[in-house]
Amino acid sequence: MKKIILLFYLIALPIFAQKEYTYNFKNSDSLDAYIERYELPFHSEDIYITKDFENSFRPYSESKFLSSPRIYVFNEEGQFLESINNITSEKKLANFKKLRKRPEKNEPSLDFWTSKIVHYKTGNDYDDPKNYDYTFVVNWSVIEYEQTQQVVDIWSEWYNVLIRQKAKGENIQIILFNTNLQERWELSPYMRKFVLENVNRSWGG
Repeated sequence: MKKIILLFYLIALPIFAQKEYTYNFKNSDSLDAYIERYELPFHSEDIYITKDFENSFRPYSESKFLSSPRIYVFNEEGQFLESINNITSEKKLANFKKLRKRPEKNEPSLDFWTSKIVHYKTGNDYDDPKNYDYTFVVNWSVIEYEQTQQVVDIWSEWYNVLIRQKAKGENIQIILFNTNLQERWELSPYMRKFVLENVNRSWGG
């Protein structure tokens, strides 16, 4: 029964698929290599990953919050405002007056996210007691497929706009949330094999 439930989560995982790509676990080195290869302007202090499989990654998949590229926006009270996935969304990010003001009902708060993530290099829990006018969670992933460069350009544009807003004095927080399977989870050999086989059967070649 446990394997059936786990398989459901893996099949529901909204990752980009390409027949020639093989999914695997990632670590800070592989994330850094991807960032360097595609010249992503990401600041390392902003990059976070899920802290484990059972209590972090699985709830995200259950809530369908692993889609990428996408931005999730939260207000100063940590309430969810909206998700952004339009390729022209930099216009909205450059003018916060265009952001939705009324919180969405029945959506997880920012605490749902920050309680389940750790820094991709140190493994430290997210811990930032500051209050921000807006928090932007930018989903991204290490993936290779036909439209990779276009998606990389979208991530870069979104992040650059937000960094410029921050430099202008806007009181915002940016979380670059990597949605890949993570070596840091330290799954047992059996679970690791099971996860990889099912992800690649469902989304790979």
